[in-house]
Amino acid sequence: MREEPESTINENRKCPSEGDGTRAWAERWLSPERFAPYLAACDGDAERALDLYEWNASLAQVVMRDICHFEIALRNAYDRVMGECWEGDWLLDDDSPARVPLMRRSGHRELDANYTNRRIIDAAAAGLPREFPHGALVASLTLGFWVHLTDRSREAAIWRTCLYRAWPKGTRRRELQLSLNGILHVRNRAAHAERLFDPAEAELSPLSAVSNAIRLLRDLCPEAVERLYGDGRRTPVELFCEQQPAPADVRL
Repeated sequence: MREEPESTINENRKCPSEGDGTRAWAERWLSPERFAPYLAACDGDAERALDLYEWNASLAQVVMRDICHFEIALRNAYDRVMGECWEGDWLLDDDSPARVPLMRRSGHRELDANYTNRRIIDAAAAGLPREFPHGALVASLTLGFWVHLTDRSREAAIWRTCLYRAWPKGTRRRELQLSLNGILHVRNRAAHAERLFDPAEAELSPLSAVSNAIRLLRDLCPEAVERLYGDGRRTPVELFCEQQPAPADVRL
């Protein structure tokens, strides 16, 4: 049997390309599922996909900054008006509208709309020192808690009696809730390092979420908006995209 020359063996041996090697360790780091949309946006180029991943992480920092500014104003405004409407600690008093059972029919079942509220509040309180101040509990509650205080299920008990006072006259709860839900969803995606570009739905757009966060912050504290954003002609997300263009053709 004739032996094949070593040079021929070396020529026929298939070596992984540099791109294949990059993709392999990137998928070990990020997981194939998380890396897939970045590869798809970059036509399979692993190096560009990693650049896009880093760009998305930088975008998330911008998004989180502006939503955090709004979140603090929201929780303080809600705490203020709820405190004005309820004697005692509205977060801990079992008779307060944020904790009292609110039974709602869902199909053939009755559900307590405040059940999750009580669990969130009590879990946050359990993580604090024994003699914690009220403000510490307010700061420990998630954005989701504050956003869902104005859900439809709490319209009569909380919105009409208290929370409408936090907003300008004529604010419609349903329209407000749509904006709040979008802000919350985008905030959660940014916090969990999820993809922010090419959103599946309009309310998942970081452009819309940050724009709504700034608009609603202006309703709650216009002085803060003036200090943070000046004339507000362009949002920080718009400025970021202008100054640091994405390394791929993606949309926000």
